[in-house]
Amino acid sequence: MADSEQRRSPRIARSFMVRYRVTVPQDTVWLVSPLRDLSSGGARLLSERPLAIGDQLELQLILPMAQQPVPLKARVAWVRPAPLGMVEIGVTFDPGDAGIQQTIDSAVAHFLRKQR
Repeated sequence: MADSEQRRSPRIARSFMVRYRVTVPQDTVWLVSPLRDLSSGGARLLSERPLAIGDQLELQLILPMAQQPVPLKARVAWVRPAPLGMVEIGVTFDPGDAGIQQTIDSAVAHFLRKQR
């Protein structure tokens, strides 16, 4: 099944930045990567560090309309090779705070309107 057939929500192709680290086992090093796209339920990021499917992550999304980085918990859904030794990583967001979800939903809706 293609990625587009598995998606539950529309994605926006924007280059936001994300800070992330593996939480199980606990990784103290925060990495920074560009997002390739974002949806209400997940994101795709580009990384130099390969992760394993199922890895649990702590994310901090840097969105233009948010005054602070948006903290999220996520899980690696898939990993595939990208050019120049990089990897693309698909993550799904774990259900969490309704206010955080509203911030993400608002950002996605805002940029979907701009793409039309």
